[in-house]
Amino acid sequence: MKLENTLVIVADLGELKAFNIKQHEGIVGDKIKISYSLELINNENFIEGRKQISEVMSDNSGRFGHDTLEENDLKIEIENRTILEIAQDIENIVKSIQPKQLFLAFPKEHNRELTDKLGGQTKAILKKNIALNLVKTDKQKLLSHFE
Repeated sequence: MKLENTLVIVADLGELKAFNIKQHEGIVGDKIKISYSLELINNENFIEGRKQISEVMSDNSGRFGHDTLEENDLKIEIENRTILEIAQDIENIVKSIQPKQLFLAFPKEHNRELTDKLGGQTKAILKKNIALNLVKTDKQKLLSHFE
């Protein structure tokens, strides 16, 4: 698999990490060995996406842990805004870096919503899209998820 000029983005509703893939060549015995590593180029936090509804709304009506329709609508609105913000950040990173291919990992629950919000040029270079949350995965192990 050729990985030159490849961008790896892992994200969830609270964080986005973007990595460039760096190629390393070494000589082992009489053979040239090629290995790859990830270089962090962007790390964004989406504070609103991490907040619980109880942190956004006060409990003025004396409710204790009961969701209302209003709270559910607010949760959906926060998720939609966060997904749009993540998609815009991905677009900006792709325009800035101009990679030949993009590998993306985003949780299954909202993966399709995110990819639907990406522009045509970004979708054209999106070679691998994994419906997993890999934000907390050690960067040394990230590439193995895209093989």
